[in-house]
Amino acid sequence: MNIQKACSWQIILALVLGTWSLMATANEMILPGAKPSSTQRYQFWGFEIYDARLWTSPGFSVQQYTASPFVLELSYLRNFEGAAIAKRSMDEMRKLGGITSAQEKAWLQAMTDIFPNVRAGDRLMGFYKPNEGAEFWFQQKRLGAIGDPQFAKLFFGIWLHEATPAPAIRQAWINGL
Repeated sequence: MNIQKACSWQIILALVLGTWSLMATANEMILPGAKPSSTQRYQFWGFEIYDARLWTSPGFSVQQYTASPFVLELSYLRNFEGAAIAKRSMDEMRKLGGITSAQEKAWLQAMTDIFPNVRAGDRLMGFYKPNEGAEFWFQQKRLGAIGDPQFAKLFFGIWLHEATPAPAIRQAWINGL
């Protein structure tokens, strides 16, 4: 019985360490030298949606997030359709302002084409590239990019702009970086 418990714990530990290693490897591929911030949980109406973490290089500032490259990692806690993620993202981007109807239509279609359906435990990562746009990764696989700097600024502004719908996450990252 004790041997069985010890083996179970060894397997769990190996899985946890292996998962951490894969996450670090994936983010190293995207942004070499990046270090993780604290993980912050996003909830909506009491439902836990995802855990969010920033991977940044030295000198990164949340208040000036458009000045430096970074990776935003979302580890989903629930299942969602990619189209629903795209629509919700566009709703939040629209609140930040400055979007024409043509941009909204094009960006929504691009996100719908790129974002996969996710299940609890899946990781979706966005790579912010200053003055270039955004690149998206899923489970260590590059999904695609949207080469529009304004799109990238507004998309990542969902978490980092001062008018974010997730102010506690933004503040925790300001305090922790």
